[in-house]
Amino acid sequence: MRMDKAWFSDQIREREAAMYALAMSYMKQEDDALDCMQQSILKAYEHLDTLRDPEKFKPWLYGILINCCKDELRRRKRAGVPEEHTEDRPAPEAAVSTETKQVLWNAVDRLGEPYRTVLILFYYEDLPTADVAAATGTRPATVRKQLERARDLLRAELAKEGFDETE
Repeated sequence: MRMDKAWFSDQIREREAAMYALAMSYMKQEDDALDCMQQSILKAYEHLDTLRDPEKFKPWLYGILINCCKDELRRRKRAGVPEEHTEDRPAPEAAVSTETKQVLWNAVDRLGEPYRTVLILFYYEDLPTADVAAATGTRPATVRKQLERARDLLRAELAKEGFDETE
């Protein structure tokens, strides 16, 4: 498979909504999320020659995006920039179509790291645990444990909202 500009553009287009959701889960503000997306796309393009297996593009790209977001948050913390958080921000359009999905998205968004990230990559992006591990720089066993804990935390968050497991 040839990984050229057209292939790269197609891959980015397919993952744009997911990248936005993931970046928003870290950055909380749209402008900041879009900046991190842009930086990660540029880094991915510049280092495309280091990707040996095109099948691993998705976790590779998400790993770059996660690192860009974390780097920016660390940079801001060192510079003394206060964290901004927008409550009940709109979920990415691709991930929401009903009020229930909005409540779910808000509950996922309130989870801390790494739980929010593993849920997004595993459930919203349908990545297997091995690919989530590759994107987050952890082991698959760690991802499975984080998913288990994330589901428990999410269940508790949804219970606060008045949702039960039968809904």
